[in-house]
Amino acid sequence: MIQEDRAEAALEFLRDTAEQYGQMRGRVAYTEGKLRRVKALEMLNKEGGLGMREAQALGSDAYIAALEDEQNAVAEFETLRAKREAAVLTIEVWRSQNSTRRQGL
Repeated sequence: MIQEDRAEAALEFLRDTAEQYGQMRGRVAYTEGKLRRVKALEMLNKEGGLGMREAQALGSDAYIAALEDEQNAVAEFETLRAKREAAVLTIEVWRSQNSTRRQGL
């Protein structure tokens, strides 16, 4: 049985993390674009055919650093999203339990 204070804490968590959630989603979008930009810039600085330039760009230190930034941003965002989803489920279960109790079932 989920207690009312736990449901209230879940609601407060959702409210308190709304801005952080938006900022993290923006960071993910930024890092995705940055990754594409780094690849393009790295390819411009390489010589050879398209495949060779792409392979060199993908193996460059700048691309690997951008890839790591993206991975970290996505991991942080997904962790927060999972916690927020758990909070929503907590509230839904609490609401369902209270509805059932009020109906006398």
